[in-house]
Amino acid sequence: MNCKLIGQYIQHLEVTLLPGENFFTEKGSIIYLESGIEKELSFNGSGLGRILGAKLSGESLFILRLYNVTNMPRKVVIGSHFGLLPIKLNGETMICHRGVYVGSNNRVNVTTKLSIAGLTGGMGLLLQKIQGNSTVFLDTKGQPIVINLQPSETIEVDEDHIIALLNFADHQIQSNWSLGNLLSGEGLSMMRITGPGTVYLSPSKFFSPIP
Repeated sequence: MNCKLIGQYIQHLEVTLLPGENFFTEKGSIIYLESGIEKELSFNGSGLGRILGAKLSGESLFILRLYNVTNMPRKVVIGSHFGLLPIKLNGETMICHRGVYVGSNNRVNVTTKLSIAGLTGGMGLLLQKIQGNSTVFLDTKGQPIVINLQPSETIEVDEDHIIALLNFADHQIQSNWSLGNLLSGEGLSMMRITGPGTVYLSPSKFFSPIP
């Protein structure tokens, strides 16, 4: 499989599938596909709690499998709202802002995570949790900022810039309430993140504050 990001400000993803290969994406993300690419829509989980969680976290209830049924390479092109950030997962867990998952070259487990730290830090009570072995493509805007935090290293982040947090436990993410933050225009709280782990930030505030 060959995945190629195209474009600068607003990017799209061009995926060339060899015979028998699959690509997984959220419903409604296809720009176009060549003949010979079949689509299979499946439910992403089950139960009322799953439905409510998906609705509140911005996660789709359905996952779309695209697969090449021909004996020749076939192309599918996937769109995004802004740009696309590829992140390789090798069984790790990634916590994301709601609604940023676009697609992956293998099926991953996209679920809803309840996060008190996310609520008090401004990201929202319900976030997306992504687990699996795949390259995952997330929505972003501009060239992402990637910070690899070492153990005990700490940064404070305006939560409106956070795309994803890779390999962080709940106790590593805390809200930092301060009147000084509010007076400086950053809001009442910023999010304090302590390593080890990797932080992915958008240079532009394209996420609206989540209640």
